[in-house]
Amino acid sequence: MAGGISDAVVDEVKGRIDLADLISSYGVNVRQTGGRFMACCPFHQEKTPSFSISPEKGFYHCFGCGESGDAIKFVEKMEGLSFVDAVRKLADRCGVKIEEKVDPEAARRGRLYALMAELAAFYHRCLLKMKEAAVARDYLAKRELDEKVQEEWLVGYAPNGVAPIIRWGEKYGYTPEEIEAAGVIKGPSRPGDQGYHRFGGRLMFTIRDKRGRVVAFSGRQLVERKNSGKYVNSPETAIFKKSNVLFGFDKAAGEIVRAPHREIICCEGQIDTIRLHASGFRTAVGSQGTAFTEEHARMVKRVADAAVLMYDDDSAGHKATVKVARMLLAMEMPVRVVALPGGDDPDSFLRTHPASDMQALMDGAESIVSFQHRVERAKEARPDSIDAVSRVSKALLATMAACPSAVLRASLVNEASRLLGIPAASLSEELSRTKVEPFAAERRTAAERTPECDFDPVPDEASSADGFVPPETQPAPPPIREKALMAFLMANEYDRTLDGMIGSYLPPETLSHDFSRRFVATWRNEAAKGEDMMGAFADALGPVERGWFDSLLEESVNTEASALSATDILEDFVRSLWIERLKRDRGGLPASGGAEADERRMKISMDIKRFRQSRWRVVKEMIEDFKTKEIAKGQ
Repeated sequence: MAGGISDAVVDEVKGRIDLADLISSYGVNVRQTGGRFMACCPFHQEKTPSFSISPEKGFYHCFGCGESGDAIKFVEKMEGLSFVDAVRKLADRCGVKIEEKVDPEAARRGRLYALMAELAAFYHRCLLKMKEAAVARDYLAKRELDEKVQEEWLVGYAPNGVAPIIRWGEKYGYTPEEIEAAGVIKGPSRPGDQGYHRFGGRLMFTIRDKRGRVVAFSGRQLVERKNSGKYVNSPETAIFKKSNVLFGFDKAAGEIVRAPHREIICCEGQIDTIRLHASGFRTAVGSQGTAFTEEHARMVKRVADAAVLMYDDDSAGHKATVKVARMLLAMEMPVRVVALPGGDDPDSFLRTHPASDMQALMDGAESIVSFQHRVERAKEARPDSIDAVSRVSKALLATMAACPSAVLRASLVNEASRLLGIPAASLSEELSRTKVEPFAAERRTAAERTPECDFDPVPDEASSADGFVPPETQPAPPPIREKALMAFLMANEYDRTLDGMIGSYLPPETLSHDFSRRFVATWRNEAAKGEDMMGAFADALGPVERGWFDSLLEESVNTEASALSATDILEDFVRSLWIERLKRDRGGLPASGGAEADERRMKISMDIKRFRQSRWRVVKEMIEDFKTKEIAKGQ
């Protein structure tokens, strides 16, 4: 069972879906060839169809890029959805009713989703018809955002005062308490106080989650007020978590998976994102001025293979570019950077230049290493001095260290070597000693921002609780694959068969993170004794590790669960985690270690290849051989 959806329901959904029709509905040209259907793969560029679809078996496979799966996996890939969300979407499509576990908060969240959708439509009507919204219409005309764009993105205007919103709620059946729970108004704090409308008098941008549901708003100031932020954003609510939402992601996800190189464009503000889409760059998303998080990076990784960053060309924008790049590199994604000329942002550039000029800039975008090298050198009075080169190289090494991919990292090292004039072997040796810096959001100060920046950290007096709060520097969380393993185990508690497999084939040292090792040890103890031990484990955790644990509770079971048994899934985990361990061993070898190190490096590379390509029987034999050698080494 995943996310409260039974296996029987999953099977019924897959049984009712015609896979060929489903794939065709995403704009893929499907042609029948005998008992199968063929198409050009939607996941990579090809001229000759190699994407095979078998509706009878409910399975697809691309002989070109290796992508394969069922209807659920296809929707996940095409729309960047989780397994559970993809099942829900397909269930709606084929008329299967999902009876999920009773959730006492589900009805409340459902009311909030409906409230936010209707309120977004109300704000849009206000923009079109209200006399006081003339200032908003004038602003949009000045920014050259026409009514078609306004309708597509559900841009609106929030009337001044709390009374219009209360009246709207009465008309549509929503109580002031529900409107307050949605983060729209704040109720009276003392007798005689009328409360306030968080967004009153502002131009409204509608924020949607990855499923396209309205979950929040961002209101832009139209008339300058002292001590009032240029933008005011919805606070977090029962349906809105800032770390789970990227502006425009619901529109961009499908475009990204169909793009030639599955490359996402990341920018900062809503207007930048809207302008990019309106100009034909429909793979753009915006981080909305809040810190880009690891959850955002995971969202991006589900649909994209590479990223182009377009942030402001100022100190704050440079810092944001490097921080986001490191998170995406940690997902093994190549990152390029577009530096817009003359202090432009994407909106201002595209209003004064044709889309072809932006495309030319994207075609010539520099790598993150080249960008950071240029930015760091510009800070130095004597950039070619020894101490300056040392500082610049240290900054580049911190970025490259975030990347676990040996191939991508080697490419970055070679480029850094050329830019710095330092031998690649020396950089590789230094890189092996460079610790990965934890990702911590940093608050932008007012001095770091330009007047044209889309977001201002100074909040409204009425919304001071919504200001940015810089979190403390946190330790690096477990790697993604280890998190996935733990989420899978949490969904399969007390399974002694899996416990036996872990004991035989996944020794603790295969896991790189201490939290992962402690979690798996507790899970195994629980499985062996048949007693609940995870509760005590969670209660003993500190706040950071408890946050990791809680996120595991929310994670879906590995997506392959829809087609494979639990033991099959664990076999895949064992195989991939051993590969990661071997990569770490290979990365720890000295770059200039002579023939012995080169021979060891070649041997590890061959072992990695065998782990990837061999059947499970051979993988088990290889693990037993490794364990025997480890025991002999210890003696």
